[in-house]
Amino acid sequence: MGENHGETVELLQRWHGGEREALHTLLKRFLPRLHQFASSKLHSEFSQLQREQDSLDLVQTSAAKALEYVPPFVPRDDEQFFGLLCTFVLNHLRNRLRSPGSQDGERKAEFGDSVLDLRPCERSSEYPPQAAQDAEERAWARFALEFLPQSERRLVLLRVVEQSSWEEIASELGGTPDSARMRFNRLIPELANLIRRLREGQVDELLSSPAPKT
Repeated sequence: MGENHGETVELLQRWHGGEREALHTLLKRFLPRLHQFASSKLHSEFSQLQREQDSLDLVQTSAAKALEYVPPFVPRDDEQFFGLLCTFVLNHLRNRLRSPGSQDGERKAEFGDSVLDLRPCERSSEYPPQAAQDAEERAWARFALEFLPQSERRLVLLRVVEQSSWEEIASELGGTPDSARMRFNRLIPELANLIRRLREGQVDELLSSPAPKT
């Protein structure tokens, strides 16, 4: 396990250093277990998705997409890293179940500069040091979103990424525009707290208390 963990850390570091081949190697190492995990979910609580989802394709797509935005992060061991990958896959399944035929905003989800603005900031590209800092903050914010309940995660994506109006959000998620706005405002400190906990290494605690499915 220790040797395998060292390989995982090295691959993650190479991936964060810009070596795309390291991402493919990393996924290949965990793909069989993730495939088994996704298949079991598609035959149980997500059986409605069986016909439209190929589990192998789902694993590759959701895990690769998630690792695109994971910040520079060293897992405690391979099991913790596998737990994170399972969380990414589960969230992808929940998105598909809630919004069949859509990608839950993922096609255009370029997540931005802070907890309050997850969209890309074009101005920061003029200042490379600031751009690097902004990119890392975006990564932590997007990482933290994985630990929000599905409906709350969708609320953030609708407002910040898709820039939907409060009326449009209320139409999709239910409630009134005012209640959607208040829910969003309450989420900001919660998301900031999740980012803090992830930065402090409280990953196991978050994995052992999965976000509600609502």
